[in-house]
Amino acid sequence: MTASLYVGWFACAAAAAAVLQFIQMPLRRRRKGIWICALSFAVKALAATGVAFFAIALCNRLVWNLGYLPGALYAALLCDAAADLAALLIAPLRKKPRMLMLLSLLLTAAFVIGGTVNMETVVPKEHTYTSDKIRETHRFVFLSDLHYGSAQSDALVEKTLQEIDALAPDFVLLGGDIVDDHTSAEEMRRIFARLGEIGAPVYYIYGNHDRQSHGDFIGGPFFTPEELEETILDSGLIVLKDEIAQISEDLAILGREDAAGDARCAVSELPAFPDGAYVICVDHDPYLEDEILATGADLQLSGHTHDGQFFPLQYVYRFGVNNIYGDYRLGGTDLYVSSGVSGWYYPLRTAARCNYELITLKAR
Repeated sequence: MTASLYVGWFACAAAAAAVLQFIQMPLRRRRKGIWICALSFAVKALAATGVAFFAIALCNRLVWNLGYLPGALYAALLCDAAADLAALLIAPLRKKPRMLMLLSLLLTAAFVIGGTVNMETVVPKEHTYTSDKIRETHRFVFLSDLHYGSAQSDALVEKTLQEIDALAPDFVLLGGDIVDDHTSAEEMRRIFARLGEIGAPVYYIYGNHDRQSHGDFIGGPFFTPEELEETILDSGLIVLKDEIAQISEDLAILGREDAAGDARCAVSELPAFPDGAYVICVDHDPYLEDEILATGADLQLSGHTHDGQFFPLQYVYRFGVNNIYGDYRLGGTDLYVSSGVSGWYYPLRTAARCNYELITLKAR
């Protein structure tokens, strides 16, 4: 993410807020009754949620070619709804259209700046799991959904990787979507070369965006799957495609192919687990509960969801699917779904924080 892209993002958000206010000027010059104000709030809140879903969850050519506009419109609508809510609660505000417009613009500015700062802030989260299978302590990092070149500055990415290096983990697990459909070939080579410099073994699985399966939406793809894998391997990373890597006598890693592709093995075709070892399954997708139960790993680490990225999608998703973010227990498997170290495309995060996971395994 370059400085010019940030300027473009802020300009788009400002333009969306200004146009929304201009469209509403004739209506706001008339005094609003409480019921009109309530209706305006409800319509805008629902519209903002719909635009958020359109911007984040729908993968189609139209969305991707609108650039930052859907994200900017989401922010403007949500903050204008918040201004209407304030007018609903504060009667004098309903009679002052200029004050209401100013409040909406100030809320939008604060929301966009705060959400952008949140995207530019990565916080490690610590987790500890215990098991009778573990005989020696293992400490490692799980990092997912970097989407390099898309939503965060290079300076932040470098700072995050330096922090991980300083932690001196036993190994690092990359949970997919390290690059995405917007990543250039040069950016792809740069990030994997940097990941190869981490002073610990690095294991990598594919996510649904890494191979740029929808790159044609935006003039790509910018590299082939073969070029991607060659770069990853040349950087010294270990790629796991429905394969097991034995870390020690008491620990093994099962890396799953991405569920969105057609190369993924059925659970029955997976290699057998090493006898007596604690098995970590790394799978980009956390939704496939039947497979999680059938696989029977001790711990599964996933990403993919970004915990919605845009408020209130994290709550909307919970109505339709489980395993959005946090700790879950499925049969004998602990499942942790990370919010991801970054987000998709828009340099805006208004749901969970950006995280990488520092995980410790201990004997029970």
